[in-house]
Amino acid sequence: MSAISKVISVLSISSAIVDIHKTALIYSKKERSKASANCVLENSIAYQKSDTFSYKDASRKNWLRDMNFLAGIKEIFGSIKGYFKGIAKTSPRYLPNFILGTIGLVSKSKSLATVSAVGLAGLEVYDFIVHSTKLTQKTDYLKVK
Repeated sequence: MSAISKVISVLSISSAIVDIHKTALIYSKKERSKASANCVLENSIAYQKSDTFSYKDASRKNWLRDMNFLAGIKEIFGSIKGYFKGIAKTSPRYLPNFILGTIGLVSKSKSLATVSAVGLAGLEVYDFIVHSTKLTQKTDYLKVK
């Protein structure tokens, strides 16, 4: 049973890491698109044409136009920020998987390894029921999202 519990622990930990990474990538793309949209807005303001400008408006537009080269840097930093935000948001959900998986890998006694394997199996069944089947979701058709 010890080999089976170690395999279950490794599979659970690797599955959690993959899920965290994929969720972090989604957050990263979201933050990158936000930064890109902000750069597009700044560019549209910078390249507006008008007959009358105050000195303050003209200098602001020139500054925005000069900072156009920072658009890529803003997108990269937005992407990095989003990735770490995604990790921070999803890691608590998989904390029990990491704890039980580590116990299953490190434990010397077969009983503790078996308990951790059963706990991991229970977590996976619970995760499947709650997040995949939508049996636990409340449906409120009057609520506007």
